[in-house]
Amino acid sequence: MFREPIAEIAELFHVYQSGLVFHALCAVARLEIPDRLADGPRPVSDLAAEVAADPDALRRVLRLLDGHEIVVHHRETDRVWLTDRGELLRRDHPMSVWATFATLGISDVAHRLVDTVRTGRPAVPGVLGTGFWEYLADRPDQQAVFSQAMAEQARLLSLPCVPLLDWPDGGTVVDVGGGSGVLLAAVLDAGPGLKGILLDQPQVLPRAVDRFRERGLADRSETRPHDLFAPVPAGDVYLLSRVLHDWDDDEVVRILGAVAGGASPGARLRIFEDLLPSSGPLAATQAWSDVVMMVLYPGARERTLGQYRALLERAGWVFGRTVAGPPGMHVIEASRSAGAR
Repeated sequence: MFREPIAEIAELFHVYQSGLVFHALCAVARLEIPDRLADGPRPVSDLAAEVAADPDALRRVLRLLDGHEIVVHHRETDRVWLTDRGELLRRDHPMSVWATFATLGISDVAHRLVDTVRTGRPAVPGVLGTGFWEYLADRPDQQAVFSQAMAEQARLLSLPCVPLLDWPDGGTVVDVGGGSGVLLAAVLDAGPGLKGILLDQPQVLPRAVDRFRERGLADRSETRPHDLFAPVPAGDVYLLSRVLHDWDDDEVVRILGAVAGGASPGARLRIFEDLLPSSGPLAATQAWSDVVMMVLYPGARERTLGQYRALLERAGWVFGRTVAGPPGMHVIEASRSAGAR
């Protein structure tokens, strides 16, 4: 269908402008502006004073977000308040996505995408001076925000898969790289006879301990410091939720192999990841996520089911089936064969 060039130019400029809106959202999230609007409209000058921001600069950013229905800025009184959409950026909202916008991530390094395209390597070291994981490990405050962002995304993508799966009446579920315990807590709720072990970096574990205690799961759960490439404890079901897309193929095989090494014959593995189509176009969100992986982590990528099956086979797992979750999530099931050692 023919379209006038001016219409195409308008679409291109919409894309051009949307990038700045994303950065504006990240800025107000990091300044915790939505939290300060929890009780209703406030003068921009008061907000600026509380967060040590320039009033004029903050006002102009809020006006930009007004045009995208995040806040309402009343010019005559210079007061601002949250829309329903903006409420989701409050940290205390039950469906908060504050950390997703406040965390260190793609907003900090995407300006170096051209370097990644030229070299095939992530942009992170050129911006942060070191790898992404190493940078976070030295900065506990930023690690905490990143962990919360992962919990927000697990709530939206992984949790809806839990009731779609059958869980054993008893045994041990081991969540490898389980973060703050969002997924494992839901699994333990779904299987009252199950016990759980969450494995992750030491600095992440206190948040998981708190979550299990708050949910009344302390007596059925434990946390252990863990390196993804190290052997895992014995278990009946293993979970890897949105872990493998952060790593290159050889490292994925090492992670899967480490899990296989600790698994008993007949143990099951459940991998929570998006699956790219084997042919045809990618969904826009899939293409976006794939580029994010490329920019942030060496060799990281989204994969097709065929690619995951090949990696599972290399690591000694037998593919079973896939279960479709919400858009952007599938569960890949695999098992250790009865003759595995």
